[in-house]
Amino acid sequence: MKSVNLVVTFILLTLLQTACVPVKYTNYFNNAYYASVAENQGKLDSAVYFYTQALKTEPKNGDIYQKRSLVYNKMGKLIEAGADIETAIGLSKKTWKYYYTRAVILERQSLYNQAIGDYTIFIDKADKKAADYYMGYWGRGKCNLYAGNQLQAAEDFSQSIKFNSTDLNLYTWRAGCYYDLGRYADAAKDYETFLEKNPRSYREQFYLGASYTKMGEKAKATGILNKLAENDLSIGTYFKGEQQLDYFDLDLRRKRVRKELDEIAVNLEGLNTTSKSLADINLNTAFEKLQVAWGYAASLDKESKVLLDSVMSRYYFVYPKLKVKPPVPEFIRKLTVQATSFVEDKNYPQAIEYYQRALTVCPYYPLARFNLAMLYATIRDFRSAIGQMNSYMRFAPDAPDIRAAQDKIYEWELKVKN
Repeated sequence: MKSVNLVVTFILLTLLQTACVPVKYTNYFNNAYYASVAENQGKLDSAVYFYTQALKTEPKNGDIYQKRSLVYNKMGKLIEAGADIETAIGLSKKTWKYYYTRAVILERQSLYNQAIGDYTIFIDKADKKAADYYMGYWGRGKCNLYAGNQLQAAEDFSQSIKFNSTDLNLYTWRAGCYYDLGRYADAAKDYETFLEKNPRSYREQFYLGASYTKMGEKAKATGILNKLAENDLSIGTYFKGEQQLDYFDLDLRRKRVRKELDEIAVNLEGLNTTSKSLADINLNTAFEKLQVAWGYAASLDKESKVLLDSVMSRYYFVYPKLKVKPPVPEFIRKLTVQATSFVEDKNYPQAIEYYQRALTVCPYYPLARFNLAMLYATIRDFRSAIGQMNSYMRFAPDAPDIRAAQDKIYEWELKVKN
């Protein structure tokens, strides 16, 4: 009975306290709460609306301006974001988190030197015991890196790790700086730290292998290469023997791809010869060189996407013209058969993975492209389905089901719009 009375008393006190709160403050807290919920749900327009409503009752609340500026930043409305954070700083020049927010907005605009200035104010003035204090060094480190100051960036990342050693992503940022500075042993140590908890991360595995290669640690580099080859069949196909560690040499690989593309261009010029047999030889030679170019380009970094696109465009041109299509390697056929088995079991993600693995070696394989398109449609990823079906049509323009394939694309385009 006593516990029941306590509950009743608590409820009455709460009601009395609520009744004493002016309506404008109730509206302010409600709008601020709704704004936060909307932002967390990704409903950014709604978040802006509710923050704006909150400011009608609390027009000098710097925190609301700061929060709305961050929403505007997410929306890409940088002018509005900048105006809000300037207002917040004008209201309270000693609220150091506002300078951090302005730095984030300036960084988004690639104004790195100005962002560095605001991150520095935050670092110098903010509470060093705060949980998010390390982010000031992380932000300034990124801006220094983007501005080409790798040494200063590495020092900033070291400070961010000092204040938060559990965020393993910080180690990869510092490792990248060390790699660019030629400090491969330091880079390797940081990549190893990250990979202890994230052993399947491709990028860090690649650069760890590249660091080992630069250090002359061939056995360690080969070990990394073998791990990567378990998921990327193109590695074991195109990087063998004494040249296998070429995989970690991005500059060498880019040069090799350009060389093959130049030679392919010469072969394709030879298609205009009056000799039909010589034209066929040139076409087959071009395809063989495409295989090499693809192997060297397939897993290059994003900055080399132009090279990969060039190789693929040549594939689209050459493959349909081949009179005798190249046989699919047995291990690729095995993957596609196993993918079909996964489809029968309705294990669609596994089936997609197997088709994707097959295409890392045989990007021209029309059947894999078609089946992958249908699988993406099954899981309602219609954009990917359209991309794969378009590739199928380009590799097999004379296929008997080409009309049906195009109609599928029309159907999926409607679903993407909806």
